[in-house]
Amino acid sequence: MPPSLQVDQGTAHFRPSGETTLAGAVEMVANAISVCREQSVARLFVNATELTGVSIPTLVDRFLAAEEWAQRSRSMVMVALVCERKYIHPEKFGVKVARDFGLMLDVFVSEPDALRWLEYGDSQV
Repeated sequence: MPPSLQVDQGTAHFRPSGETTLAGAVEMVANAISVCREQSVARLFVNATELTGVSIPTLVDRFLAAEEWAQRSRSMVMVALVCERKYIHPEKFGVKVARDFGLMLDVFVSEPDALRWLEYGDSQV
């Protein structure tokens, strides 16, 4: 497990920080998903609130990110992503696309909500 990913009670925690582009941020999450899948860690918590320089994704950006993450997951990793509200589409377009591709993903502005969702799934949040 790379040092940037910490596993606690079966959940990998990833907290990237620093300056990056949208493409860079998407790739960081994609790599974390791959590591989780390869290490048989079924849940990934990502807090991306410390990343800077990331542009607001377009619908195409959201579609492509969701597709990439779903391919990396191979339906084996559930992902909760925490980010600033400005990055979350009002209808959670990227979440819907990810699920259509077989990835259980949701986005949150709160760590407790994201962690609760990872523990209980959609039925409890």
